[in-house]
Amino acid sequence: MSPVVVTQTVQFSELSRSSRAVAEAADRGPVTITRRDGEPLVLQLKSEVDRDKAGLRLASQIIAVAVNDWPDSFAERLAGPFPWTSFLSSEERESFAHELLATARACASVSAFEPLVTVIHAWQSTAEAYAHGYTRASDETLEWLDEPTAVERPDA
Repeated sequence: MSPVVVTQTVQFSELSRSSRAVAEAADRGPVTITRRDGEPLVLQLKSEVDRDKAGLRLASQIIAVAVNDWPDSFAERLAGPFPWTSFLSSEERESFAHELLATARACASVSAFEPLVTVIHAWQSTAEAYAHGYTRASDETLEWLDEPTAVERPDA
């Protein structure tokens, strides 16, 4: 579920009269500041801007790999920006590529890139586990799930 974006607009004069209230509004979401003599401004948290920039960087890496005319598959070309995929099987690399592309498209359609970062981190964690020797056959005490399974909250 993506976070709710609060649409807020104030006039530039409100920013100078009540800067604290406008700053508090920016804690809830981006604030559009309209000006009579210029293009509107947007005040938002730096963490939101950084998150959006990181999402765009990831999307641009995916696009760069996808549009290159290489003889390898998209999944194999992802090893460039994501070298840790070499620890995944070829089937897992294909699954990663499919999920990555589908999630990137969905994220771009709603301008929310957190799910894309989650997908990448989840697959990278799997690759890290493989790099440290964990495989489906290496530890009989691990229960690998092929489908998501609902569990109780640990703090419940």
